[in-house]
Amino acid sequence: MPMTRKAKEESVSDLVQKLEKAKGGLIASFVGLDVAAVNKVRDVFREAGVEYKVVKNTLMKRALSGTSIEDLGKFFVGPTAVALKYDDELGKMGKAAKDLNKEFESFEVKAAYIESEIFGPEGIETIASLPTLDEARAQLLGVINAPAANLLAQINAPASNLIGVVQAKKEKDEQAA
Repeated sequence: MPMTRKAKEESVSDLVQKLEKAKGGLIASFVGLDVAAVNKVRDVFREAGVEYKVVKNTLMKRALSGTSIEDLGKFFVGPTAVALKYDDELGKMGKAAKDLNKEFESFEVKAAYIESEIFGPEGIETIASLPTLDEARAQLLGVINAPAANLLAQINAPASNLIGVVQAKKEKDEQAA
């Protein structure tokens, strides 16, 4: 049953709002996946905090029109799904897509984007390598603590050297006795 004009306009409006809210996303082809595999794809993306939606290509191209990511329209050929991530942990989306690609050969990432930067299929590696929020915090703490740890090591070095010399003298004296 064809969509009415009003339903199409509402769908485009909804897609525009989602694209404006999203920090990043990807476009995927799911040709050849059975229902169980598609459900698994949805579950994996849901766990990663990603909205996965099958879209009509013409409506999505209309929603992309006039945006900074308008060039993504060329990837909407054949059965296409969109995965949108609304928070800053885009690495989770990339890792989920990479894992799904390994599990299902038919699941293929056509393109991805972050903010207004568009990546081809190889860009999923870049996105998957992004740290999660917890990993980024740990890296930041490591960078912040490194100078203090180095300073402490330098301050303690003469004392530990002195202790080493005293210990060696003690062992030498014990062997001589």
